[in-house]
Amino acid sequence: MHSRPRGLWLHVPLATVAAFMALLTAPSAQASPRSGVAALQVVLRDRGYYRYAVDGLLGPQTVTAVRHFQQRRGLIVDGIPGLQTRRALGRYARHRLGERPLFPGTWGWDVSEAQFLLRLRGASPGRLDASFGPKTEAAVRLYQRRAALVPDGVVGPATVASLDGITLTGSDAGGHRRKQRRHKIILVRTEAHRLYLYRPHRAMRVFTVATGSIQRPTPRGRFRIISMARHPWWYPPDSRWAHHLQPIPPGPGNPLGTRWMGISVPGVGIHGTPDAASLGYSASHGCVRMRIADAEWLFQHVRIGTPVSIS
Repeated sequence: MHSRPRGLWLHVPLATVAAFMALLTAPSAQASPRSGVAALQVVLRDRGYYRYAVDGLLGPQTVTAVRHFQQRRGLIVDGIPGLQTRRALGRYARHRLGERPLFPGTWGWDVSEAQFLLRLRGASPGRLDASFGPKTEAAVRLYQRRAALVPDGVVGPATVASLDGITLTGSDAGGHRRKQRRHKIILVRTEAHRLYLYRPHRAMRVFTVATGSIQRPTPRGRFRIISMARHPWWYPPDSRWAHHLQPIPPGPGNPLGTRWMGISVPGVGIHGTPDAASLGYSASHGCVRMRIADAEWLFQHVRIGTPVSIS
């Protein structure tokens, strides 16, 4: 019997809006460069909406550029690069970093993210142009050699993990080397909005996720999966915002999607979401949200007791 998945946010359109605006006003938002913001700045710059440095900082110039783009495209002008705005960016915004391997000839949002992280790590790919050309390949190989990775020039899960600052240690696996050899490990980077499934010493898959909001952040630390459920019910938490809500049975509108993986924090887990617009943002009440298909894949590759490290 699985634990009741409580304390979770219903997926309403205002959720992403509120999370984004909270992020704008958070002190750390201006001080922490983010690859996703850099990728947004690249495409806005190349389309003539942004004339400032690609610095990965979410500030008023970037929000103003988004608003101008939305106005020109006939979208709701809110300055928020949500699902409709990203769709309006076309093929460029199709892939987030980690969703596919990057190699010479690939192009798009994820390439811009990789280029920005390479530059931050001291392996400059030249101009950030979203195109994986010779300079980017040379920068990838240089970075891989410095990071003791296989210098194949391909940005796969292990390279993305390293660019995100992940160094797998015994503490991430609970400190048990024998178990580490056998078990998989989930690593979540809340600020990067990425989840990794790690086989010991090797990243297997990378997923774009949504994590906790500024007001209700995803807990950080070392945990384990303690409950798993297919087609879970959603139960309203004991909070003022949810006092009028009723439990939601399994189905298309369930906020948990089709899979629930509860961790050793009451009411917090990893689950699917029907709200794809929230992915890549700090938009939940503490849980880690995934695409429904991604959550179903992850569910098949973990088990009760799988270590979960969140930072």
